[in-house]
Amino acid sequence: MTIKAVLLVTAAALALVGCGDSSNGGGVAVVGAGTTGNTPTPSPATPAPTPASSLGADGWAATGTGTTGGDGAVAAKTYTVTNRNELIQALYGNTATIAADGSYTGTLDPAKKLIYVKGQISLNVNQALTEQTADDYIKGSCASTTYGFTAEAALTTAYLAAYRPSVYGNASLPVGNPESARVCAAALQKKVVQIFVPSNTSIIGLGSDAKLVHGNLILGTSSAPIDNVVVRNITFEDAFDFFPQWDPTDSTTGRWNSAYDLISVLYATHVWIDHSTFSDGARIDRLYPSVWTETVGAVNYTGSDFKVQHHDGLIDVTKLGNLVTISKSYFFGHDKSFLIGGTDTASKTAENPSVLKVTFHDNYFQGLRQRMPRVRFGQVHVYNNYYEVSLDQTADEPFLVAWTVGQSGKIIAENNAIITPGTAGTVSNLWSISVSAARTSGCITTGYTADDCASTFADSGTQLNGVTVDVTTPLRASNAAVTASTWSPAANYSYVLKPTTGLIGTVIANAGAGKL
Repeated sequence: MTIKAVLLVTAAALALVGCGDSSNGGGVAVVGAGTTGNTPTPSPATPAPTPASSLGADGWAATGTGTTGGDGAVAAKTYTVTNRNELIQALYGNTATIAADGSYTGTLDPAKKLIYVKGQISLNVNQALTEQTADDYIKGSCASTTYGFTAEAALTTAYLAAYRPSVYGNASLPVGNPESARVCAAALQKKVVQIFVPSNTSIIGLGSDAKLVHGNLILGTSSAPIDNVVVRNITFEDAFDFFPQWDPTDSTTGRWNSAYDLISVLYATHVWIDHSTFSDGARIDRLYPSVWTETVGAVNYTGSDFKVQHHDGLIDVTKLGNLVTISKSYFFGHDKSFLIGGTDTASKTAENPSVLKVTFHDNYFQGLRQRMPRVRFGQVHVYNNYYEVSLDQTADEPFLVAWTVGQSGKIIAENNAIITPGTAGTVSNLWSISVSAARTSGCITTGYTADDCASTFADSGTQLNGVTVDVTTPLRASNAAVTASTWSPAANYSYVLKPTTGLIGTVIANAGAGKL
């Protein structure tokens, strides 16, 4: 839940330039009529910027059947959308029912489709396209009808009183009316801000100002896995959770946890995210410091570890997400950036060594704190990226770590450049490890080989503040459970590795929305 009044401010748009490729895979862009109707009808095309192509995926996304999204869509499946209602109808083939509160139902359309985003679209709106607040979700849910709360302020007061560390302790998750009311309001927000994407879809921004804000794209569910999605030339911003949960057991002393990434790749294969921009927008984490005012034992609960976390990941690839490439994109001002694999426990139906294969290349990471990426189980190739991060503890997101080898994670990092302006960083700032022999044995017991379940790391060509450094040797030396890589990106796909020297300018010039 928000602890302060909701900030009704909008981040200034990035100054972006250009558009690009003339290929749109067939058909003419169709504009949905009206702004509030549930079923937009096609109207004659109007002059518009030439959209980017759905073609060109590389890395893991290019393997197997490849990733082409909606390339080849017929005219009737080619849409230009300007608001949330039109976006939902395009994803559902004009069959969705959108309720007054913004929740919706329908059957996703698996046919090839090209969806062009024009201008800014908020995903946190009701059917009338009115931006929703925490109070709206409280009053519209069982937080009000069952538990009697009608405003965020009252729920916040009750919640903090009930679960204050010195009162509730750290033994279990919250139970009781304030937590049940939070769950009610959170469930309604989830029904509104999570937007599900079907197979064979391209979502491409028109011009330099296409934005999807205040919501979470979901790629695949356990009951409806998907394949073949392209996202290009869009700015994603501020997937703000009004109702994060206080988990007293997290990290033993407690943490606030939020629910929404900007993009969640869950049960999806062949996904290409390219030339896009991601951030928290105006509602940065520093605006939401700890709400606790006490020290319990040796734990000072006023510290930054206990900030109220309203954002989760930028792009997380978990569950059975696989064959994903994230390229030439700009990511800035965020804490938990890229989680690859969401659990330490291998499962045939979720995270395991056969999935979670991801390529990151030619991306610009600026002012991020951690998880760039954090990898469990997957084979992840990180090359030709530029990291500009700050060790200044007064920064909005002070740098913690770039690469984390999680349980059975496998990272190969090549020719990446890291700059720590102002305060010189060391190699030890770049990596961390979270693996155990017991969990490795558990992975093998699930039915995978020792090589499958191994945790591996290798880097080459890494530059820290302009100096070539060796990350592999100290990382492996610190934990014998992390071993040499037994896989090779080049054995799976072709790629061109640029020299680290001179890389920074090239990445900055080309990464992000509006730079196709």
